[in-house]
Amino acid sequence: MFNRRLIAIAVFVFAVFFPFARTGSAHEPITTKVMFNKEIIRILERNCLGCHAPNKIKADIPLTTYEEARPWAKAIKEEVLEKRMMPFQAVKGYGRFQHDYLLTQRDTELLVSWIEGGAPRGDIKDYPKHEIEHLIDGKDWSLGEPDLVLQSEEVKLAAEGDNETRCAVLPTNLKTDRWLTAIDFQPGNGAVVHSASFHLRSTKPIPPTVKMSACEMVGETLGAWVPGQTATRLPAGIGRKLNAGEQIVVQIRYRNSGEAATDRSRVALYFAKEATPKTLRTEAIAAASVTIPANAENHLVKASMLVAQPTEAISIRPLLFPFAKSVEAKAIRPDGSIEVLIVARDYRYDWQPTYFFKTPVQLPRGTRIEVSAYLDNSDNNRNQPNDPPVELKLNQPLCEIALAKSALAKTAQPKKSGLATSLR
Repeated sequence: MFNRRLIAIAVFVFAVFFPFARTGSAHEPITTKVMFNKEIIRILERNCLGCHAPNKIKADIPLTTYEEARPWAKAIKEEVLEKRMMPFQAVKGYGRFQHDYLLTQRDTELLVSWIEGGAPRGDIKDYPKHEIEHLIDGKDWSLGEPDLVLQSEEVKLAAEGDNETRCAVLPTNLKTDRWLTAIDFQPGNGAVVHSASFHLRSTKPIPPTVKMSACEMVGETLGAWVPGQTATRLPAGIGRKLNAGEQIVVQIRYRNSGEAATDRSRVALYFAKEATPKTLRTEAIAAASVTIPANAENHLVKASMLVAQPTEAISIRPLLFPFAKSVEAKAIRPDGSIEVLIVARDYRYDWQPTYFFKTPVQLPRGTRIEVSAYLDNSDNNRNQPNDPPVELKLNQPLCEIALAKSALAKTAQPKKSGLATSLR
């Protein structure tokens, strides 16, 4: 009897003085004030739910609720501290961007504190239910109501097979010339759409007897989309001209989910109210055809572009591919000054975002934009598709750069360089 009373008193004292010691696992006492429903869900909303949510490309690892995210807590900590998530590519300190897809130090500290402190749920009243539902729904445009929405025909995907790319020609039916200031994209089936790019239809003459697929009609790039990327407006006074009646080709890359699927994706266009004094054009900087020896681990390839008239760099998109270890672009101005525009590492075919500069980068006439890539064609390359490695021929764009210039100025002059060095 005495022992029972003593035990009962001990339990009562513990319950009174330590009421919140354990609200999750019996092995993880709560030692943090950071709560999932208050701080953590908002960090995930800003940085992760573009992929990790229902009807998104990583729906198999959803993080939209406490019940979904809690089992992944330790994995989240590891991914964040190892900088694998978000899928970092641009190296911090090179180039100044509106959005560099990096978690802030404060967000990282809050995530780690929550996880190491027992990953508590918090008050359900703090959970931003309305915002999360809108994000999952995916029908709202981040820049507001578009001026024009184009939709592809229904695409049917088989349950079996490889990842594939489909292209569709979308008529704009514009009666007059317009100046595009932003472009956005909504996947119809976010679970299978892993990236998209938008192009003007190629102006290359097509003989009436020749039939070409939509993918063969791809011309100048208008923009690109990856999950989690936010649409961005061009700076004031800058637009991309769309001529009356011009058509847009949307190129969508699908991943096989193991189930039959359909998709009808949408492209949103935003126009300036009047003609802009500066026009935007995307230039692809590519190396001349070069040979990459089998087993070369650090094969250097360079390409460059000469700026013929004063211009401004608005955005840049390094085009990493299975053999690219890194891509660096820099501007070498006529006065000898050098500015590194971007350094990117780590290949992710399904996540290669466009980086918009915080302020346009001024490029005087005579500036040379030089792009260098180190390629790995050895067994050490985790993306190596060939076993054993074989000699390769490369004719691959290394990056795309969007340049704004006066409507009367000449275009930049891409220069393909055949310089390639193997450093083993």
